[in-house]
Amino acid sequence: MESETASSQKNVSQALPWLSVKGHMIVRSSDDREAKHPFIPLGIGYARNVIIRAQDDEVMRFCKEHSLNTVRLAFYTRHFNNDVAKPIDIDAELPTFCDPVIDAAKRNGLYVILDDHEYFSERIDESKARQAQKQYSHWDEVGVQEWIARWVKVATRYKDEPNVLGYELCNEPHDLPPETVRDLYIRCIKAIREVDQRHIVIVGTADWSHSRALEKTWGAVARTLDAPFNQVVFAFHDYPHSDEPWLVQEHVTAFRDKYDVPVLCTEFGATWWQYDETTCRKFEAGMLALFAKEDIGWMVWALKTIEDDPRNPHPSPRPPGVQDSAQKLHFDSCAYSDLWSPVARIMGSK
Repeated sequence: MESETASSQKNVSQALPWLSVKGHMIVRSSDDREAKHPFIPLGIGYARNVIIRAQDDEVMRFCKEHSLNTVRLAFYTRHFNNDVAKPIDIDAELPTFCDPVIDAAKRNGLYVILDDHEYFSERIDESKARQAQKQYSHWDEVGVQEWIARWVKVATRYKDEPNVLGYELCNEPHDLPPETVRDLYIRCIKAIREVDQRHIVIVGTADWSHSRALEKTWGAVARTLDAPFNQVVFAFHDYPHSDEPWLVQEHVTAFRDKYDVPVLCTEFGATWWQYDETTCRKFEAGMLALFAKEDIGWMVWALKTIEDDPRNPHPSPRPPGVQDSAQKLHFDSCAYSDLWSPVARIMGSK
């Protein structure tokens, strides 16, 4: 019988194959770095120490048990949770916040998306998310330059780390013209490529990263955005009533097929505090059907516990002004685990 010590030593590090872009696919390199094999990222949002306390190995084991291969780690380059009163020391943030998650992923054989969970704005009003928000001066030119310089630090640190799937440069830009958002992303990509030419870069859209804004944000430059490296994936986020799943399908497949570029849903899920459970389940089931039919990767948002409880009903919508903790709610790991978990098992087996 293998000893616990020997088992843990064998699992110390599982450096995974490098991922890259080939046409509209993400592919992983074999040991000879020539043959390419399609890879579909399937994962979950890990809002570490914001939605769920840090428990890195437990989270990774949960993901493996649920047939997931990727963790989308929400971190911040400038301000914690986009709060200007809580500036981030990026030189301390990377070794103390990001490194432990990447190390845990390596021990458990998963990839990590580094998701700068910003909005090109100050902290948003979550009760009005995906509606008009105010703009704030800390995203003036000085702030933009700071953001770019910090991404260069991230890329410099992780440029040789294959377990990092890619860099998601900004979570959900909003209330800005597509041309402005496009320019900000392009400037950041060019700076990153000065130090890291290999990693995938993930970009959202100008309208809260909704799929309906893919064309207007990126159509003009989709084929040339990251030339000559061409390691860009186009992200989209959708939730109930932002667009129906069949409309999301039209947006993403039209964009993917027109430009022969990969698309990836780095965030979707159920906003149970806004809509009834039936509405949320119909939306999530439709999105999962779309992903499975089109071989599109997905990241469900967001892990709250590491215990499944999909049939525990939540008050929906949440009474105004009532906090979650006051209601003593028992959450599913990530709504609704009875839907996304078996889909991950099927898609991950391809």
